[in-house]
Amino acid sequence: MGNQSTPPVDADDAQTAESQLVEPGKGTGPVHAEASAVAEPAKTNSVGRWVLILLATLVIGFGAAFFALYLPAGQELRQVKGDLAAAQEKLTTVESDLAKTTSDLNAATAELKAARYNRALARVEANVAYARLALVTRDLLTARQEVSAAAENMSVLLPLIEDQETAKALEDRMAGIQTAIDTDSAKALDELRTLSENLLRLESR
Repeated sequence: MGNQSTPPVDADDAQTAESQLVEPGKGTGPVHAEASAVAEPAKTNSVGRWVLILLATLVIGFGAAFFALYLPAGQELRQVKGDLAAAQEKLTTVESDLAKTTSDLNAATAELKAARYNRALARVEANVAYARLALVTRDLLTARQEVSAAAENMSVLLPLIEDQETAKALEDRMAGIQTAIDTDSAKALDELRTLSENLLRLESR
């Protein structure tokens, strides 16, 4: 019994068996294709999500940078421009006021100088007139006092005279009168008359 022979296998049965063995393998082909087809969209969707996240991050970053840097800088620039325009307007106003004040000051200075000149000239003229009157009446004491006062007031007048030659001539004449009043009253009276004429000419200048 142990040596029983294996019955012969028919060729058709062998081919059928092989085909049955192969069929399961053939059945696995479409399954793998479907798995691959499902995996590809999943991978594409994952990459798309990362791209969207990256783009969103960039947009948020640019927005944050704009609001944090560029927007405040623009506001600051507008503020600086406004302050600069206001400062320029103030500067223009101040310069205009300064020009007016300077003009007024120059006019006032000229008026003050003229007033000082006229006052000093009038005082010298008054002293000369009183000295002449005193000499005519032979009041030598009063004449000397008026001549002394005229010399003092002349020292104030001379710096206000622009013509230096005229100022020097008046100074010399005044010195001659001071000498003559003590030695020669007639000469002093003549010099006082000439000085009075000189002073009258100064009034028209």
